Amino acid sequence: MSTTPPAPPPGPPPSPPPGPPSASPPAGAPGAATPKSGGGNLWLILFIVAGVLFVGALIFAVISFTGKSSAEDDKDKAQKELTSTKKQLTSTKDELDTTKGAGAILGDLVRTGAKSADDLKACTDSARTVQNQAIDVLNQKQAGSDVNSQIDGLNAAIDQNTSLCNTSQQSYQAFVDALSKLQNK
Repeated sequence: MSTTPPAPPPGPPPSPPPGPPSASPPAGAPGAATPKSGGGNLWLILFIVAGVLFVGALIFAVISFTGKSSAEDDKDKAQKELTSTKKQLTSTKDELDTTKGAGAILGDLVRTGAKSADDLKACTDSARTVQNQAIDVLNQKQAGSDVNSQIDGLNAAIDQNTSLCNTSQQSYQAFVDALSKLQNK
């Protein structure tokens, strides 16, 4: 028996064995490809750099726009708060003016009330003096003494009492008027 290997099947030739490629043909050989310079890689690098710069610019624009919007919102909010505060200040000033007016009226009322009370006390004290002098005159008359010298003093005390009580009446009327003014406000 013969041991011969079988013949290879007809078809495409077998591929070259794995390993380093064969050396390129010499530069001057016909059909040889010209080597590429790094131009293709340069365009790729420039495209990537331009893309990164574009994305960075886009992010910066979005942040800037958002920041301005936030600043404008803050400005609008501050403007509204300022307007509200001005309205409150005006209202407070009006209330203060009203309070000052009421305070002035109350002050007048207290002053006229105090003067009326002082004048009324003076009238009362004077009336008590007249009463005491009148009693002395009557007692001396009953005892049979001459009272003519005391009558002049009694008449002077009565005149002073009348004057003090008239002043008291005027002070009381001023107090009533001030109280009425307060009630009408």
